Amino acid sequence: MNAHATQNLFKTELPADEPLIIMTRTFDAPLDLLWAVWTQPEHVAYWWGPREDNEIVEYDVRKGGKWRIISSMTDGDKVTFFGTYLEVTPKTLIRNTFVVEGMFEEDDRFYEEHHFEERDGKVFYRSVSKLESFEQRQGVIDSGMEWGANASMAKVDVILERLKSAQ
Repeated sequence: MNAHATQNLFKTELPADEPLIIMTRTFDAPLDLLWAVWTQPEHVAYWWGPREDNEIVEYDVRKGGKWRIISSMTDGDKVTFFGTYLEVTPKTLIRNTFVVEGMFEEDDRFYEEHHFEERDGKVFYRSVSKLESFEQRQGVIDSGMEWGANASMAKVDVILERLKSAQ
């Protein structure tokens, strides 16, 4: 797993004119499977963050629903991530707030959009993180977000392969 964790699975864009982080990639799986891996807590507990022993405190994927995940870091520390779902269009779009406890005040949360589009039996995925400032964006980048996202996606690939094999 660790060999995959350092692979750059995303194409990452940092626009010069807006404090956005745009990450894209294609998953070699049908949309139904990726949606399940993205929205079912038992799968999220495995793929979220650098380790596979996350605590899903809350994960209510619907408009107005809350999410809270306590993640174990590679150094043994625990980090709490949380937010609110602002919009959920099944198998198409998830919009949510994103807060890292202790990194930003809740008022300094940022917004994420997760777009899912099926293309010839695969899924094109696009994530857009909308930050309040370029300084906030740099803080997120400096926190290791890109490495963590790639590590997580390597584990999503593992789950997808298991699910495809079980079909």
